[in-house]
Amino acid sequence: MDALLLRSLQTYVLGTFGSAKWQEVCSLADHPSQMFEPMLHYSPGLADRVGDIVSRVLGRPVEAIWEDVGTYLVTNPDRDGIRRLLRFGGVSFSDFLHSLEELPARAKLALPDLDPPEVLLDEVGPDRFELRCRSHIRGIQRVVMGVVTAMADDYGALCLIDTGADDCITIAVLDSRHATAKAFDLAMPEV
Repeated sequence: MDALLLRSLQTYVLGTFGSAKWQEVCSLADHPSQMFEPMLHYSPGLADRVGDIVSRVLGRPVEAIWEDVGTYLVTNPDRDGIRRLLRFGGVSFSDFLHSLEELPARAKLALPDLDPPEVLLDEVGPDRFELRCRSHIRGIQRVVMGVVTAMADDYGALCLIDTGADDCITIAVLDSRHATAKAFDLAMPEV
């Protein structure tokens, strides 16, 4: 999981802030290749350490960096495959939330060596949810929060999404049809 997050962080910094900032991050991280390969194994904790370095280089809180990485994964047109994969979670935003618990097992089917986080969703009331994401990677919860926030927008749902007690993400769906959902078809559009 560290490798995927490191690659996502690399793509986000390069795409948003440019190669000079990424080179500075890699230099401070003692990573001369300046590339993280998603299929390689990296030492546990490296993703959090590099996230902390990105935070210092950009002068932004590390929580905001990780949340932006999650949003970037869903909203960047170059990453439309991730958005499409997540939209298969259901017709509504609530359906999507309920599908999140299945994602780690699906990821393990595709990548057996992956150590995905444990994802637990509790529906604590009508249109109110608590989402927990357990992993050795500190930043994963904020990445998931960014993904969930971007997907709410994708579905056209108006939500209050925040961090709650016990490291959970609280989600209150205020209006599931607040805006027009972004277009989604099962088949890829023809080019």
